Amino acid sequence: QAPGDITSHQLRVVGELAQKYSFSEIRVSHEQNLVLPHVRQMDFHAIWEIADAANLATANAGMLTDMICCPGGDFCGLANAKSIPVASEIQKNFADTELLQEIGPLSINISGCMNACGHHHLGNIGILGVDRLGSEFYQMTLGGKGGRKAKIGQRLGAGFSSDEVGGVIKKIIVHYRSSRYPNESFSETFDRLGIKSFREKVYEGK
Repeated sequence: QAPGDITSHQLRVVGELAQKYSFSEIRVSHEQNLVLPHVRQMDFHAIWEIADAANLATANAGMLTDMICCPGGDFCGLANAKSIPVASEIQKNFADTELLQEIGPLSINISGCMNACGHHHLGNIGILGVDRLGSEFYQMTLGGKGGRKAKIGQRLGAGFSSDEVGGVIKKIIVHYRSSRYPNESFSETFDRLGIKSFREKVYEGK
């Protein structure tokens, strides 16, 4: 499902889990995930079984498909471009859990305009929707990160149409996987190779 979306049935399940296992408390993180605090370790498996039955137990926390995505042009009057269809396309292309585990921790943040509600500038891969003469285009940045060693991502180059974004993400991931050292994260590989290396691969032949 699109990041941030949940069905009425799933929301009831979460409410019941909170009521039974976390003192009726639910926290919403800025990563668009729900957190049940105060849960006893002995209850973890029971919670997982219930969550899994409601399609709420995808093992992708901190992975490429665990994106931060603003509502974009589908719901926000300020947006220059849609965000949710782009996120959905990326999720579809990387639905394989084993592939996600092999890729490792990687953040993708998507904003539909410069208000940056999706924190695109802090994503390992950042996607910013822009308006170009009435058409939706997307600028991409690489190398951003949050936390104590936060830094702003570097602009990859010229923007892409919505149809191109999925293919660009694939090129970035392929280059990362072929270039990284054993157990090296995307962020570490990017810091070692630099933006030029990724730029050459993405725009090769253009």
